[in-house]
Amino acid sequence: MKNKYLYALIFILILSLVFTILKDKRKAPRKNSDFYKEIIFLKNKLEFSDDQIELAKKEYKRYSNKKDSIERRFRKYDIIIINDINEEISSNPENMLNYYQIAKSLNEERINHWIEIRKIANDSQVKKLDSIWSRTKTKILSNSD
Repeated sequence: MKNKYLYALIFILILSLVFTILKDKRKAPRKNSDFYKEIIFLKNKLEFSDDQIELAKKEYKRYSNKKDSIERRFRKYDIIIINDINEEISSNPENMLNYYQIAKSLNEERINHWIEIRKIANDSQVKKLDSIWSRTKTKILSNSD
């Protein structure tokens, strides 16, 4: 009789642990993701409507797929550069050029993403986006001096 209660207790504990893990897995990635942060930014700061949010979600999915494919190429060159460092190769112009091209394509995709978000926005939201962009640009330029 005592063993039955013990087995039942162990079963309940394991089951509750599994449910807790599954519940946390569904929550955690979303709250820390760039997607969640961007949607909250668009809702709260730029006051996007629900229709605009839906369009922004579609755009983010497109952007995310493209960004992930570019970042995979980055990881390939990260490994190549680590290998160059291990072999004490101080300069590899071909890899540097390829790495630069990948970085450039990633930044072009980021710009294209914000151009698409800008197309979704109305006039007042576009002004806010432009203001944010100009402040950010000014900060970056002042820090580089």
